[in-house]
Amino acid sequence: MKKAAAILLILIIGCTNNLNQEAYSDNREETILLGPINWDGLTSSSYAEWFNPNYLNYQVDSVSLEAVSGNISDIKIIMFMGTWCEDSQLQVPQFYRILDHMKFDLSNMNSFALDRLESRKLVSPQKVEEEYNITHVPTMIFFREGKEIGRITEFPERTLEKDMASIIGG
Repeated sequence: MKKAAAILLILIIGCTNNLNQEAYSDNREETILLGPINWDGLTSSSYAEWFNPNYLNYQVDSVSLEAVSGNISDIKIIMFMGTWCEDSQLQVPQFYRILDHMKFDLSNMNSFALDRLESRKLVSPQKVEEEYNITHVPTMIFFREGKEIGRITEFPERTLEKDMASIIGG
């Protein structure tokens, strides 16, 4: 039992250390987040300049979410974004604000920061973006019972709230 607990602790520490890694992007000539990320990375001093105001100043359209607010406990989300991308800098903080409003359990969301090469291909060290055919950022993919039920790619068709309500509500 102690051996299993020790192995689990090593795995948790190893996974945690891979979060919020910064890398220098030759293509962008700047330091970006790359790979698995979370709230802490996005609100760190390097990214807080755009994340915090776009989070704090966003007014959630709660009316559009009323029908699905109690229907999110079985939802999983995978989000892809680029800290260098203006669409991501605007929509990702707003998305977090909406999830907070809905009391979404962030442990049900995995987020990845990508770089974009000169060829416009989006990449991460883990290559997770290939499995989900990510061509634009931000992309938020919603799952229920392990099956994709919808995604928001680059920008919402209507608003984040209305698109999320349509996806989650079926």
